[in-house]
Amino acid sequence: METVASSLRKKAFFLFASILSYLVGAFLAGFENGRLDFSTLLIGLFIFLLIFALQQLFDYLTTTKINPYSRVNFERGNKKAQLFILTMLLFMSLIFLVYLLLRLNMLIGVNLIFISLLTLLMLMTVFRLSKMLYQTYGLLIEALIVSPLMLLFGTGLQGINPGSGHVLLTVAFFLLYISIKSSLLFEHFGMNQKSGERSLLDLIGWENGMRLQNVSLVLAYLVFAFYFYRNGSLGQNIPLLFTSSFGIFTMYLQNRLARGMKPQWQIIKATAFVHFFSVCYLLIFPLL
Repeated sequence: METVASSLRKKAFFLFASILSYLVGAFLAGFENGRLDFSTLLIGLFIFLLIFALQQLFDYLTTTKINPYSRVNFERGNKKAQLFILTMLLFMSLIFLVYLLLRLNMLIGVNLIFISLLTLLMLMTVFRLSKMLYQTYGLLIEALIVSPLMLLFGTGLQGINPGSGHVLLTVAFFLLYISIKSSLLFEHFGMNQKSGERSLLDLIGWENGMRLQNVSLVLAYLVFAFYFYRNGSLGQNIPLLFTSSFGIFTMYLQNRLARGMKPQWQIIKATAFVHFFSVCYLLIFPLL
């Protein structure tokens, strides 16, 4: 449980951002349709959570070198048997939810592609080589999952096919996630190399990491502004553009850190969650 709890803490922002991105896509599509299908919304959300649970399970198995699929002993309290049963339950639940989408005629078209890509990217850590790739480029892979996959998955389950406007929005969220999540990587800069793991920040260095964070933040809000200008809603979405102040505040804290001042990691973490939530909330609020 300690291993799982530690993994969940590391993945907390990714899980938070993925769910919010999915809800943004669903609510925007519901506004276009004039109705929101809560049944497909919940099914899609549970599909993602099951894939995420499988990812955490396989991360645990590959980290602890436990193989529950050899010499399984179903005696009471046997850990291998428990892990084997848990794996089967998760996979069966996932297959059942996919079957429900098929019965609802929501598995045709892009939705099956989104589910397949989500499963592929999130479970690539099962294999050693792909796990090393995920450890290094996890920031970019997670950004792809948050947006475009989760955002478009939310719209797809509401019966809306992606258009050019959706593509612009996914680009903005992709850049926003990179900017915010990269700010959370600095706390562990250089620590993972001791265990043979290298994050993208370890690969490109501290200074380039700060440049990546700053440039992606500026580009994200430029794309947001162009998206609002394009659909004629720039005026009513001005408050969303002001949420860039959260990113600027994070830059200020990191510049203090670079000058040798005391790090404020908890404030940076809290700012990251508030920043992403504010963007999602202010994007949906004018439509309510």
